[in-house]
Amino acid sequence: MDMIDTTTDLGKGMISIYKRYDHLRISGYMQPQFQYASHKGIESYSGGDFLPQTDNRFMLRRGRVRFDYAHYNKRDLPTVQFVFQFDGTERGVNIRDFWGRLFDGKWDVMALTMGMFARPFGYEVNLSSGDREAPERGRMSQILMRSERDMGGMLTFEPRSKTHQLHFLKIDVGLFNGQGLSGPADFDSHKDLIARVAMKPRPINAEGWLLSVGGVSFTAGWSSSPTRYTHGKRQTAVFRGFQRH
Repeated sequence: MDMIDTTTDLGKGMISIYKRYDHLRISGYMQPQFQYASHKGIESYSGGDFLPQTDNRFMLRRGRVRFDYAHYNKRDLPTVQFVFQFDGTERGVNIRDFWGRLFDGKWDVMALTMGMFARPFGYEVNLSSGDREAPERGRMSQILMRSERDMGGMLTFEPRSKTHQLHFLKIDVGLFNGQGLSGPADFDSHKDLIARVAMKPRPINAEGWLLSVGGVSFTAGWSSSPTRYTHGKRQTAVFRGFQRH
């Protein structure tokens, strides 16, 4: 940067490009694996079923590339955040994250997120592979929140100032289509409501002990179908003209 002469037009252009893209980050990883099954054509929860004449295979479990961009104001607080992440394997290329977040610049306590992003439910659903204790999410998270992501919008209450009396609190409330990454578009007009309240690490004594709460989550979904399945039994239950599950 010391070699840039800002008195020339070229130097001014270089410094403006540097400042504009200073907060752009590109990251990624790949996870190749080899699987061996007890017999050919076995059903597999992780990675998909084996073909009828196959009992072993090389495959890419994941191949991620992620772009993050954030714009900061004069107080070094983010005003806009944009994320794009895709997963590329031998089975094809799919979008994993594609969302934007707008922060309020007046009170510094609210944020609006829209696009394809992780549902605010539980603890590990919102953690990336680099932050979790294990590369794979727990089976419960994979079943209840299949593919983890969904199309929707979310309001977040999270004070950014460390002097705010509620700096330790985070509240997420969002509306989502409900089908996640399994469908190209929403198949009805009803949305899923998902909310989460969590407490970030907070010192509780002079020795530096920290107290945090993973969160309390709530989800409620609606569908236009009058049929629902409860404990393996088929039932019919209509809730105000639509079904609740």
